[in-house]
Amino acid sequence: MAVSEAKRASNDRWDAKNMSYQTVKVSKSLLDDFKAACAVRGDRVNTVLRMAMERYVAETPEYERITRDNPAQSAAE
Repeated sequence: MAVSEAKRASNDRWDAKNMSYQTVKVSKSLLDDFKAACAVRGDRVNTVLRMAMERYVAETPEYERITRDNPAQSAAE
């Protein structure tokens, strides 16, 4: 089923407000190996990267979720 133009526009607005991009420079061989490993395991590259980021943040006790817990503080910085 095709996505309507209205739904696509709604998705684009949500993405613009809530999503962000992070570009990482790595060696071609590492990227090729990583993509191959993801394919072998049946995982999507973006899913594995997002999960690694989430795990890293969760394992960092010094990190405060400033933007979620205190939006006024993050706006002042």
